[in-house]
Amino acid sequence: MSRAYDPAAHRAAGGFALVLGLVLAGAAGAAPAADSIRYAVRITTVNLLGLTVSNYGFFGNNFTSRSPSFEFPLGSGLEHMSRGGLWVGATAIGDTGLFTGVSTGIVDNVQGSSAQAETEFTPAGTGIAVSSRILNSRYYSPDAISDEDLVCAYSDQPARPAAGNSFERHTPIKILVEQRVLGFSLPAAEAIQIVRFIIRNQGPPLRGLAVGLYAQLVSGNKNAYPTWPPSGASGPGSWYYQTYVDFDSTRRLFREHFCTAPPVPDMCNFELVPPWVGVKLLRVTPGPVEGRNVGFHWWPFLPGDNSRDEDRERYPLLTAGRVQDTRPCVPGQSCSPIGLVSVGPFPDLAPGDSVIADFAFIGGDDEESFLKNADFAQFAADIDYDLPAPPPSPRLLIEAADKAVDLYWDDSPEDARDPTSPAPDQKDFEGYRVYLGLDRQRPNRVAQFDKVDTTGFNTGLDSVRLATPRVVDGITYRYRYRVGSLKDGFSYYGGVTSFDTGDDRVESLESGLSQNKFQVVPMPRAAERTKVVVFPNPYRVEARWDQGATVRDHYLWFAGLPERAVLSVFTLAGDRVFQTRFDGAAYRGQGTRGLYDPRQDLDTPPPVLPGTSYAWNLITDQGQAIATGLYLFAVEDLDSGQVQRGKFLVVKSDIE
Repeated sequence: MSRAYDPAAHRAAGGFALVLGLVLAGAAGAAPAADSIRYAVRITTVNLLGLTVSNYGFFGNNFTSRSPSFEFPLGSGLEHMSRGGLWVGATAIGDTGLFTGVSTGIVDNVQGSSAQAETEFTPAGTGIAVSSRILNSRYYSPDAISDEDLVCAYSDQPARPAAGNSFERHTPIKILVEQRVLGFSLPAAEAIQIVRFIIRNQGPPLRGLAVGLYAQLVSGNKNAYPTWPPSGASGPGSWYYQTYVDFDSTRRLFREHFCTAPPVPDMCNFELVPPWVGVKLLRVTPGPVEGRNVGFHWWPFLPGDNSRDEDRERYPLLTAGRVQDTRPCVPGQSCSPIGLVSVGPFPDLAPGDSVIADFAFIGGDDEESFLKNADFAQFAADIDYDLPAPPPSPRLLIEAADKAVDLYWDDSPEDARDPTSPAPDQKDFEGYRVYLGLDRQRPNRVAQFDKVDTTGFNTGLDSVRLATPRVVDGITYRYRYRVGSLKDGFSYYGGVTSFDTGDDRVESLESGLSQNKFQVVPMPRAAERTKVVVFPNPYRVEARWDQGATVRDHYLWFAGLPERAVLSVFTLAGDRVFQTRFDGAAYRGQGTRGLYDPRQDLDTPPPVLPGTSYAWNLITDQGQAIATGLYLFAVEDLDSGQVQRGKFLVVKSDIE
C-alpha cells in the first residue's frame, strides 16, 4: 500500500494544540481577553532532540505522558528532563511603589503536576505559530530563521499565582515575552534546540532586569518502565537521584548524565543511558554576553522546602553572578538537583525597550560529541543563526512489499537556490542519498545517485528515473528505488536526503534525514499473498523484532489478510478472546504500542504497511495479556464472505 509522506503534516499531528496566526496582546500592558487565551504545547520533531514547548514559559511535560519531554535521540525512549521554565526578575513600580518581582514559568513541584497551574505567565495570543526555511515545506516562509521556527508570546499579566506558591500574590513586573524556538536538521545541528526570549517592558521603567532558565535535568530510559511516570520517584533508586551534574563556566553550560553511584565515572554505569545533555546560555542583547554577570545555582528538590518560594528569595539567584559548586550533589544519594542558568542584571529598561537572551537545549551521544554540539550551538549564535542550507529533502512515496520496500521521490530539491553558492544560477544540487535500516536513529546509507559532473561518484540519475512519472495527490514522483533482501515483519527506518556540490569555502552539505524520515514494515502485498498466516508461530516469549521490550509492547503478525476483514481469536474451548475489524487501507498499527506509539514515536509518521497485515499485541478484549497455549483464529473476508481458519501457539515465560 502506498503512503505519501508529508513531513509538515506529521509534525502538525499528534494531538498537540497548534493555532497558526499568532495574535499578540493589543495595547501595551493590556491583559488578553479571557476567551482568546489558548494554552498550547508542541513537540519539536525537526531533528534528533524532541523537546516539549509551551506558550506559557514551561518546557518539558512533567512526565505526565510518554511523549517526549526532552528526549534524545528522538525515538529512543531516553528522557533527560522532567521540567524547565523561564524566570525573569526586576525591580519594578507597582501600585504601592517599588518592589522586587520575579515572573516564573515554573516553580518547584512534584512530577505529574499541571504545568499550566505552575506558570505565572498567560498566553498573549492564540497558540504556537510554525514556519520553516525549507522550500518544499507547507510551512515555508522567507521570514523563517530555521528549519522549524516555533513562535509564541506570553505576558506576566494578569496577576495569576502559581500552584505551590499560592501564598505569595504574584505581582507582575509587566513584561511581554516573545519566544522563538529554532531547530535545524543539518547533521551538525541535529542535537540542538535554540530558544530565544525577547523580553519587552510593557510598564514603567524596570531596574536590574535578569533572566534565568530553570531545568530539572534527569536521565533514564522510559521504555524500561511498564507504567508511566516511573514509580519510586522519591527514593535514592529513582531517576531523580541517579544523576551527575556540573557547570562548565567557560561554555556557560549546565550539563547532566545518568549516574547510579560515585565515584564518577567508574561506578556510574554510563552505558545504561549513554547520552549527555545540557542547557547553555548562548548570547544576550544588549551584549556581548562575555563579561556579563552569568551565574549558576542548583538546589535539591525537597517537598515542603520554602527557601525559594518568594520573589525576594528568587531574585538574588538571578543576579548573584556566581557559580555554585555541584560536588555536594552526590549521584545515587539524597540529591535530586534543579539548576538555574542566569544572566543579569541589565541596565535600566525603559518602557517599550527589550532584552534578548538566547539559550540552547543540547544533547550528545557521548561527552565528546556533546561538547562539539555545544560549541556548534555557540557558533550558530555568533553568526546570528545564518546557517547554510542544503537543498531540501525530496517528498516521498513509500510502498511495502514482500521482503522489499519501494521508494518514490520528486525532484523539487533540484530547483532549490542557495544564495551562498558561487554557481551563476545559485543552484548547487548534486544528488540524492537513500537510507534504510533497523537502527531507528542511524539507518544505513544504501544508495547514492548524483549528477554526472566533476563532483562525487558521477553515477547519474537515469538509473532511478521513471520513464513515466507517477502522480499521486498532485505530486509528481520522478524517481524510484527498490531496497530488497529485507526481513518481513521488521520495522525499518529511513529517508531520502539531498546534497549539494559544496565549494572551496564550504564542504558539501546534506539535508536532514528528519525531513522525510519514515517507518516501514515489509510484508506481501495483496497481489503477493496466498493465504492468511501467523508469524512467528510458535511465538516464544518475544519475537526478534520486540526483544527486550516490556510485555505490553510485544506483538505477532497476521499476514495475507483480505483488504477488509473481521479477525477473531479463540481458545481451544471456543471462547473468543479477541476480535477486530480490519481495514487495510486505513490500518497503520493502531493500538499496538510496540509497533507504533503516537505518544512518543514522533520522529516518524505511523508505519507504512502493505494493507494485508495486522500486528496483534497479545492483549485480549478484556485488556489482559493472553496466557501460554494453543489458539485458533478465523478471518472473514467482508467482500467475498470467505472464511479462513488456522491455529498458532504462544509460549510465554513464567515471569510474564
